[in-house]
Amino acid sequence: MFKVILVFIVAGVFSSNLANADGGISKRECERKGGKYCPGPEMKMCYLILKEEVSSFEEAVDLCDEYDAELPAYSVIDFGNFLNCGVKTPWVFPFNVFARNPLPTKDKCLVFTVVGLNEHTEYSRCSVEGKAKV
Repeated sequence: MFKVILVFIVAGVFSSNLANADGGISKRECERKGGKYCPGPEMKMCYLILKEEVSSFEEAVDLCDEYDAELPAYSVIDFGNFLNCGVKTPWVFPFNVFARNPLPTKDKCLVFTVVGLNEHTEYSRCSVEGKAKV
């Protein structure tokens, strides 16, 4: 299949002490962290693409904590906001993505193999073999 598994996290940056009037992070704080501020019609989000490598969901969560960010839950609305915002990822297809499971289930970890903008495969697992991009 793939010789090297690339994983990235698009960390949704949230911070209660940096919140603006609508409860999200301010554009200035987002840009200070190196993120891309995207005020979509249904949600306002700061997308921060990290450069470090991880191989597990827990490492990804810990890394996001270091950046005062949050590993996002899988959401079609959020993905649409991400695409409409014009955020560019530094990786070529295919690659893997860690996300939190939004469903009320004991499986908290999700990994998506993203083949193209509109094509992905979802796995309920919390780690990948080897190191991966974040």
